[in-house]
Amino acid sequence: MRPDPYLIPRFNFDYTLTDFSTSIGSLLKGESSLESLYSTFGHKDFFFTNYGRTALYVILKSMHLPPKSKIGVPLYCCTVVFDAIINAGHIPTFVDINNNYTMDPEDLKSKIGDLSAVVVIHTFGRPADVDAIKKVAGKIPIIEDCSHSLLSEYKGKITGTIGDMAIFSLAKYLSAGGGGLLIVNNRSFTESIQEEMKTLREPSALDEIQHTTTAYMRSFFYHKPWFGLFGLPIGLMLENKVDLMTKKSSRMTAGYKTYIDISSKKLSSFKSKVEMQRKNSFFLLDKLKDSSLIIPPEEKNTYCNYYLFPLRVNNRDKTCEYLRSNGVDTTKLFSQTPAVAKAIYDYKGDCPNTEEIAKSIITIPNHYVLKKKELEKVAGVITSCPYI
Repeated sequence: MRPDPYLIPRFNFDYTLTDFSTSIGSLLKGESSLESLYSTFGHKDFFFTNYGRTALYVILKSMHLPPKSKIGVPLYCCTVVFDAIINAGHIPTFVDINNNYTMDPEDLKSKIGDLSAVVVIHTFGRPADVDAIKKVAGKIPIIEDCSHSLLSEYKGKITGTIGDMAIFSLAKYLSAGGGGLLIVNNRSFTESIQEEMKTLREPSALDEIQHTTTAYMRSFFYHKPWFGLFGLPIGLMLENKVDLMTKKSSRMTAGYKTYIDISSKKLSSFKSKVEMQRKNSFFLLDKLKDSSLIIPPEEKNTYCNYYLFPLRVNNRDKTCEYLRSNGVDTTKLFSQTPAVAKAIYDYKGDCPNTEEIAKSIITIPNHYVLKKKELEKVAGVITSCPYI
């Protein structure tokens, strides 16, 4: 693609030089404070890992299920979730999604008899219907994947506090640089998780510095003008040369102190940024309400953080090309997952709604750093697109 210094990035990585300095400085400090976690989620048991996928692996290993137990998981997600299940010695069983882009309780009902646990993903920050899923699951443990849903709410409860356990990816909405968070709500699992955490390697100071430096460089190149000039062109070039959907899992370790400290600091004031992103999303919803697009209003009794803003379009490839050529980046998130799941993870083709959605979905910029002029540009380019 043609380099464009004014290209609006599709995601927001808000890991600043100040964050980098704070993170490096944390290596010289004592124990990290968890006060912001307690004030946000309540007095739960918290554990930190290097990735969210590592947190899921730890949960599944700690449950001491029979080998090759079947774990229910939405087909529409990142394949690293499937890898975590397999690395823990189990088998992913794929569940279809509904038009909220989250697990369909009706499809779960038809598959629940073989399952030993259920992973519920609040995709795009949109809370799944956890009550309906719990009703179907009965006594089967529920694990919430909140990688997208920091501070989203379901019936007045923050996601991550509803299931038996939950995982978060701190690199995403919070832009803490990296790291995974594991929350235990059902304390009958705490002791076995503590034992499993002991099996993870502790990162060295060099690991910490390398990861933190990489996080800052990634964030730097995800902002204008560098994103359109270098970040996206290089990313697209690598995407064409490397199979990103089937890469081997990274080494699993305990949490990085550099990420724990900055996560706690950012979380204490992050609700205001969620409100800004919601405001931006409502602006886009209003601008696009008269179009033929399928747009994402909030479900009843939920509070969506609008981490990502999905749209469904007719001619996706040409739409993406049009948006990028007119200064608005986009992505076809998880579009390859059904095909990859068939090729590698023994998916049987029994999630038709996921397959249909995966063919048509894109996400557009809505992040809290965008100004009104940029939001107007996003809406204007979309409404002028002849392919939607």
